[in-house]
Amino acid sequence: MKRYEKTDESSYCLGMSLTIEALKHLDKEMIEVIVSDKANRNGQFGYLLSLCEEKNVSIRYDERAIERLSVKENCYCIGVFKKFERPLSGDMHILLYGFDNFGELGTVLRSAICFDFKDIVLLNSDIDRFDPRCIRASMGSIFHCNIGSYQDLDGYLKDHPKQKIVPFTSKGSIYLSDYSFERPYSLLIPQDPKGLDDLFDNGVVLEKTGTREMSLSIRSSIILQCAYEEKRRRY
Repeated sequence: MKRYEKTDESSYCLGMSLTIEALKHLDKEMIEVIVSDKANRNGQFGYLLSLCEEKNVSIRYDERAIERLSVKENCYCIGVFKKFERPLSGDMHILLYGFDNFGELGTVLRSAICFDFKDIVLLNSDIDRFDPRCIRASMGSIFHCNIGSYQDLDGYLKDHPKQKIVPFTSKGSIYLSDYSFERPYSLLIPQDPKGLDDLFDNGVVLEKTGTREMSLSIRSSIILQCAYEEKRRRY
């Protein structure tokens, strides 16, 4: 088995925990599980075997493949799966604009799942969400998500005309604490906080909490938490 390339029809995740997440949430897409001869050192190995049996997924012992594909020490397992597409299923979407960093995409996916948002759209982005680095950064959250992609906002709105766009910019007069989320809505979050300033005259802004710029992980968590709390109150 060769190292991952973007044009491949399949991808893989490294490690026992990620492979278990893939087995739990990918029914038809799992191809095989590759394990090390040392896999029984991991306390989750028995659970992994039971999942493979339950899902009828083959197990292959291949130490050389583990060594070739792994980028971290003590990797005892690799889960191989077909790339998958799932349609957006709800009316509360997260639109991620201009993302080009695996770590930051993975961080936002983790926050999204934490706050019960599963419909994700990548806009103006060529990032490969199936790259093993992105899967590792998401800590398996990607297997919980419905993820689509569009070149621009117009293409997205053509398919989802009823969605109200809620853009988060670095300029604007609407503070997040004062904003009322009305479904159906789409939270438009840029990787760069200034990324949407030229597209929207008046976006939603986060209140300043200090002199330093917030990191993307903090910004996205605050946005998603506010939306989640209002969803719980109203729905």
